[in-house]
Amino acid sequence: MKYFFLALSVIAIVASCNKPPQTNYSRESMLRKGKWHVTSGTLTLRKPNGVDTTLNYYNWIPLCHQDDYLVFDSLNKGYIFPGSNICNAGDADSIGFSWKFENGETTLSLYDGFNNTFGVTESILEPYFFDTLSTGPVVVDTFLSAVAGALMSPPSPGLVDSFWKLHFDSSAIQRLDIYTATVTNFSSTAFTINFAAISTYPDSTNHHTGGGIDLDPIIRPDTFHYSVTYSNF
Repeated sequence: MKYFFLALSVIAIVASCNKPPQTNYSRESMLRKGKWHVTSGTLTLRKPNGVDTTLNYYNWIPLCHQDDYLVFDSLNKGYIFPGSNICNAGDADSIGFSWKFENGETTLSLYDGFNNTFGVTESILEPYFFDTLSTGPVVVDTFLSAVAGALMSPPSPGLVDSFWKLHFDSSAIQRLDIYTATVTNFSSTAFTINFAAISTYPDSTNHHTGGGIDLDPIIRPDTFHYSVTYSNF
C-alpha cells in the first residue's frame, strides 16, 4: 500500500511540473500591448445657474480626432497617432509624450506633449438677462426691473419672460498635462482614467452683472471632472 501512495505522489509531482506557468502581467506591460483610443466617457462641469451637469465626453471630441489612438512605448515614452480621419494634411504623423504609472500602478500620468484631451467652452447667447429660476438650454427669467429694461434698444419700462440660451462648443486643450489620474476598470482591453482640469463658467445667478451696469455674466472659476475610457484594438 505504501508503494501505491508513493506512486501517486510521484504522479502528482510530475503533473504539477507539466502545468504551464501562470504569468501575471503588470499593468505597465499590458499598456504597452496594442493601440488605445477613446470609446466613452463623461465630462462634469457647472452650468450658469450654479448646478453641475454631466455631458457625454465622446460627443465633444472633434470628428477628426475621434479615431486618434495612443501607443505606450518603453522607457515611458508614448505617441499619439491620427486615425483615418485627418484634421489637416500638414499635421504631424505622431505626437510624442511621456507617461508613468505610480502608486502601485493605480495612477497614471500623461505629460510632456500629451494633448489628447478636449473640453467645452460654455457661453450664454444674447440677450443676457439673469436672475434665473428654471434650468435647461433655454431659460425663462423672472421680471427685470425698469433699470434693466431701460438698457434695451429701444428702451422698455419693464421686461417679462426674457430668454437666454446656454451654448456649448468643443475646444481643444493643447498640451494638457495629466498627473496622477486615478485608473479604474483596468484590463488588457480597456481602462478608465479619472482626472480634473481647471476652467471657468459664466455665472448667471442673483443677477450678476460683472461690475457696474453691465449685463454680461461674471466668469467664475470651475473644475472640470473627466472620466475617460480607452479601449484596445
